[in-house]
Amino acid sequence: MHAALTFSNAVASTAFTARASASKPVARGSLVIRSAQNKEARVRLSRKERLYNKSRKSEITTRMKKVFVEATRLNASSAVSDADIGGLEKLISEATKAVDKAVQKGVLHKNTGARRKARMSKYKHELRQAKGLMTA
Repeated sequence: MHAALTFSNAVASTAFTARASASKPVARGSLVIRSAQNKEARVRLSRKERLYNKSRKSEITTRMKKVFVEATRLNASSAVSDADIGGLEKLISEATKAVDKAVQKGVLHKNTGARRKARMSKYKHELRQAKGLMTA
């Protein structure tokens, strides 16, 4: 058997090096990237994502609050018509759209989104029941 074809010679001739440590730069093509640069980029990206998620959640909270305030106002008034309920339903549909979009983008968990939508529907249902506007 030739000495050059044996496994031990092939392994011995190959220079194994340990992984680059976190402090040493890692060469990628002609660009040298330090791990600190990657960490800084992740920090910038996570800040950007956090602001985006925070604005989405704030929008949902605001829209839900509008629904609850309107439902409370209608519940306190003596005469409520189907047109008033229509305005409430419009607010609920806008809030539901915002919740669904947040769930789709991964800002909210799907169960959290479902719970929030159910809470708004419950307010409308209780209002219709209290004012005698149930049709079925």
